[in-house]
Amino acid sequence: MSKAQYQRRNQARLARLEIVSQLYLRGYSVRKIRAEVMRRLDLATYSTQTVHADIRLLLQEWHDSRLENVNDALQLELTRIDDTICELWDQWEKSKQDYVKTTRKRKGAPVRNNNNQQGGNGEQQPRQNEIRTLYTEENTAEVQGLGNPAYIAEIRQQLAERRKLLGLYSAEKREIKTIAEEISREELEQELRRLELITE
Repeated sequence: MSKAQYQRRNQARLARLEIVSQLYLRGYSVRKIRAEVMRRLDLATYSTQTVHADIRLLLQEWHDSRLENVNDALQLELTRIDDTICELWDQWEKSKQDYVKTTRKRKGAPVRNNNNQQGGNGEQQPRQNEIRTLYTEENTAEVQGLGNPAYIAEIRQQLAERRKLLGLYSAEKREIKTIAEEISREELEQELRRLELITE
């Protein structure tokens, strides 16, 4: 088979698979898919076995694509978590550093502005009150960095999310109680008697 023949055959196969995928997703039966493909591509023969093979091939491609997409999404989320954890560790280290804290307080008193100003239309503007700063007080204190525990809590949360994504936790076991276990024997007998009265 020459290269040109191979390319034509491959193009015909791709065109056939495109039609099969559209029809299969719309819920067409195998026989209807066969008839429609033969009509659209003007084929003399197209067996139902080939239709089944095409559908199996498409399902496998879709399955592989979905798995690949899930793996890509999983990898993206793991990378985001890793980046977040690195940033949180940096912030944790910074929160342990000693620093100097400076606070400033301004002391002032209100001063009335007695200038009567008139607006452009001749109306008197309301008086404005100002606060004049009399003096500024500045305090400095050395603060020992003990580390902010909120960063460690968030790191633990991110690591738990990472373990969940990787499936490292075992399934949670839950105790399921039946109605008979939740109510007493006498209450159960009363309910049964009541139901018997209703059904009679």
